[in-house]
Amino acid sequence: MGMATGGAEGEAVCEINVTPMVDVLLCLLIIFMVAAPKPPNEQIQISVPKESVTQVPSDPNSPLLVEVLPDGSAKLGQQQLSKNYDEMIKQFQANEKAQSDSKLIVTAKGEARYGDVIRVMTAAHESGISDVGIASDRL
Repeated sequence: MGMATGGAEGEAVCEINVTPMVDVLLCLLIIFMVAAPKPPNEQIQISVPKESVTQVPSDPNSPLLVEVLPDGSAKLGQQQLSKNYDEMIKQFQANEKAQSDSKLIVTAKGEARYGDVIRVMTAAHESGISDVGIASDRL
């Protein structure tokens, strides 16, 4: 067994011995991990609504709700909207609340088709209602 103790003829070793340095660093790491305070275990109270909010017809601040039915027809509140695109735009323009609030929510009932919902949203937007949103039952 041979072991090198240095360079030629007993010169000093010019290499850094890393093992003791790693041992010291690992010991320091363990000490700091043990000495560090535990993170706070705080709970934030939130309130989740138990029931979905329904639109009340007498509420003056609620936005108008347009329901798109599975047969392709649509209702603006209690008013039946025309299936003709141009007539639908005129009905949106004639509605004072929709024009003054410039806000409308569209919801689809049952198996309503995507194209029917987009047609109603486009007609509302073309009638001058700038804020047209989608209501969802699922979260």
